[in-house]
Amino acid sequence: MKNKLLILTFSIVAIFALWVLLEMHPKQPRRVECLGGDELSAPVFILPDLNGEKVDLRSFKGKIIVIEFWATWCGPCREAIPYLNELHRKYQKDGMVVIGISLDQGDPAKVRNFLKKLGVEYLNLMGDDTVWEAYNNIEGLGLIRGIPTTFMVDRKGRICYRFVGLTSKRVLEEAVQSLL
Repeated sequence: MKNKLLILTFSIVAIFALWVLLEMHPKQPRRVECLGGDELSAPVFILPDLNGEKVDLRSFKGKIIVIEFWATWCGPCREAIPYLNELHRKYQKDGMVVIGISLDQGDPAKVRNFLKKLGVEYLNLMGDDTVWEAYNNIEGLGLIRGIPTTFMVDRKGRICYRFVGLTSKRVLEEAVQSLL
C-alpha cells in the first residue's frame, strides 16, 4: 500500500511539473489566416516615440509592419534585437517597417539609451496598457503569455502572424518574405 501511494504521489508531481514546464515554454510561432478578411484587423494606435513625438500606425498604410512588444528587462527581447535590425535593413526598401513597442514604465530616455547601446536602427515607441490590451485581446489569437511578442501585419492591415517568445531569425524572415 505504501509503494502504491508513493508511486501515485510521484506521478502527480511529475504530471504537474510537466504541465508547468509546458506553460512556461514559449509557444511555437503561430501562423494565422490573415485576420479580418479585407478589413483592418491590427488595432490602430497612436503612441509616442522615444522623443515624445506621436506616431500613428495608420501612417504605415500599405506597408508590411512587424510589431514587437518588448521591455529592457526582458532577456529574450534583447536577443531578438539583432534579428529585427537585420530584417529592418534588408527589407525596408521593399516596404517593410519594424516597430518596437516598449512596455517599460517611466522615462523614455532610459529606453532610448538602452537601444542606443545596442545599436537599434528601427522605430521604437513607448507602449501603454491600452495598446497591450488591444493586441492581447484580438479575437482568434488567444491571450499573449509573454514577451517578446511579435505581430506581422500585411499591406492591407491584417494580422497574419503572431510569435510569442524569442523567435529565430529564419522563421521571422520566412514570414516577412511570405508577405512581400
